Amino acid sequence: MVVRGSRKEGAVLRYIRLAAITLIATLLATAASAVGPCGPRSDIIALLKDNFGEVEVGQGLSIRGNLVEIFVSPAGSWTVILSRPDGLSCLADSGEAWLPSTSRETTQFLRLAPPGEVH
Repeated sequence: MVVRGSRKEGAVLRYIRLAAITLIATLLATAASAVGPCGPRSDIIALLKDNFGEVEVGQGLSIRGNLVEIFVSPAGSWTVILSRPDGLSCLADSGEAWLPSTSRETTQFLRLAPPGEVH
């Protein structure tokens, strides 16, 4: 004997499961694409220098406690890495055609600001 309500309940539960699986898969795909390859910070820095000629031009601490570093090459390629407190570093973004700021205000500001006090 099949109870009418149970068939409907089964369909609703399947729908909820499918929606939950879809949501989880979407979240995982989004999180995975947000940050690139990860590894020890020293390995990432060596890779940037050896393969792209990039050196660090700036760094800061994010509100989440990550060290954010920008690496740039003389050819104009650039990379942003995030280093977590546990030592894992990940490529956050990269690109080309980096142009340093040469505005008078920026140059003067950076010259006058004591180290560690640039916000």
